Amino acid sequence: MLTNGENQPSAMEQMASLKENLVFGSLRPCNLSKCSKSQIKRYFEDTYDLDEYVFSALLDEKDYYHCPDRLRLPVIFYLCHTATFYVNKLLLAGMVKQRVNKHFEIMFETGVDEMSWDDTENYRMGGSYKWPALDELIRYRNQVRDMVLDCIERFPFDLPVTQESPWWSVFMGMDHERIHIETSSVLLRQLPVEMLKKPKNWKYAPLHAETPTGSNELIRVPQGPVEMGKPADFPSYGWDNEYGNTKIVVPEFYASKYLVTNKEFLQFVEDGGYARKELWTEEGWDWVTFKEAKHPLFWVCSGGCKSGCGSSLASHSHCTLQPSSTDSGACSMHYKYRAMYDILEMPWDWPVDINFHEAKAFCWWKGPDYRLPTESEHHRMRGDPQLSLDANCDPIYQEDFPANINLKFGSSSPVNMFPPTSMGFYDVYGNVWEWVEDDFNGLPGFKTHYLYDDFSSPCFDGKHTMILVRYNYD
Repeated sequence: MLTNGENQPSAMEQMASLKENLVFGSLRPCNLSKCSKSQIKRYFEDTYDLDEYVFSALLDEKDYYHCPDRLRLPVIFYLCHTATFYVNKLLLAGMVKQRVNKHFEIMFETGVDEMSWDDTENYRMGGSYKWPALDELIRYRNQVRDMVLDCIERFPFDLPVTQESPWWSVFMGMDHERIHIETSSVLLRQLPVEMLKKPKNWKYAPLHAETPTGSNELIRVPQGPVEMGKPADFPSYGWDNEYGNTKIVVPEFYASKYLVTNKEFLQFVEDGGYARKELWTEEGWDWVTFKEAKHPLFWVCSGGCKSGCGSSLASHSHCTLQPSSTDSGACSMHYKYRAMYDILEMPWDWPVDINFHEAKAFCWWKGPDYRLPTESEHHRMRGDPQLSLDANCDPIYQEDFPANINLKFGSSSPVNMFPPTSMGFYDVYGNVWEWVEDDFNGLPGFKTHYLYDDFSSPCFDGKHTMILVRYNYD
C-alpha cells in the first residue's frame, strides 16, 4: 500500500501488481446473524480489492481521466467515489469521528444527476476540470482501507447486525462498492479497447453451452400467489427499497423460457428496428436519436458507429471491423462483441445487453401481445419456496449454486448453461439484470434509511423503471 514514505510503489505499479496477482472470484456475503469481525474484514478487503482489480486493466495513467460515456464523469471519479462513501457513512453512523480528506469527500461524493438519462450539465464533465493525480487518489484509497479495517477492529460489536446498528454503515459501504463494480465495468467496456489489458486471472464464460439453445418457446405459468418484500430481520444487508411486504395473486401468463439472446435480437436489428420510430416510445426515440444507435451498445460492426464516449473521446468509434467480402449491407452476421477488456467473436447464445427503451421496442416489434414481465410475474417464474429467515434460502449464500452469480465469470454466459427453475425458466438467477414493466416504487411499509435517505425515494416518480438484481457480484 502507498504511504507518505519514500521508495513506495507508484499507483500504476500497485495496480499492475493487483492485475497480476488477484485470484478471480468473490466471497459470499456475511451472514449478519453470526458473522465475526474477521469475516467482515475479509469480505471488506475482497470487495475493495475487486473494485481496484476492475480498474487495474487501464494501461496508462492518463486513461483514468477520459469520459467513457458523455453522460458520465471521467473514470477517475468512480475509482475514488466508493472510498469516500465509506468515510461519509461511517461518520454519519458515529463509527469514526474524523475525516480522511475533506476535499476528496466533497469532490467525489456525488456523481451526475440520475433523475434524467440525458443530463449533460455537469461542470466536471469537461476536459478543463482539474482532477487530483492518480498517486494521490490511490494513497487516499489506502488510507480509507486502513481506517475501515481499524474501525472494524476496535468498534464494539454485537450480533445480530440490524438496520439500527452503526455497523449497518459498514455493510452499506461494501454493498455500494459492489454495485459500482458493476456500473464501473459497464463504463470501462465503453473505453477504446486498446486502453485496456485484461487482468491475468479474469475469466469469460464459454460462447456456447454444451447443448444448443433451441427455440425460445413460451411457457404457461398458472395463476398463483406471491409474497414480495424482504423481512426486516433477514440476516443479510439490504437497501431500503427491498423492505416492506405485499401479497399478490398473479394471473396466468406466458413467458419465454430463455432470456432474449444476441441471436434472437439480431432479427430486430436486421429488420431495421433502430430506424423505425413507430416501435419506440417518445422518450425511447429521443434516446435513439441522441445516441445515433444502430445496434446494441456492445455489438461491434464495420459501420463506424458513434460509441457515445465523452470529452476527448467524443469522436471515437468501436465499430471499425474490416467489412467481410460476403457482407450484403446491414443484414449480415458480421458482428463481434465488446466484452470487458476484449473484442470477442459474437456470443450469440449470451443474453443481449440492452436498456429499457430497447427492450420495450423489441417487444413492440414482436407484436401487440408481447411485453416485459412484471416483478410479481418474475417471482412466479422463480418457483421458489417462501422466503424464510434462514440465509440459505437466498442463492447467494448457497455453495456452488448453479447460476452465473458472484463472479463465476467476468461476463455473461449462455442462456442455457445452467438448469432451469421448477417452473421451466432459465437464468432467473444470475447472468444479467432483467428489465420489468413496473415503475420503481416502494413496497407497502417502505421506510427510508437514515444513513442514505435519498437513495430510493427520489426515484419514486413514475419516470424510473425497475431492473431486477441478479446477484452477479453480491
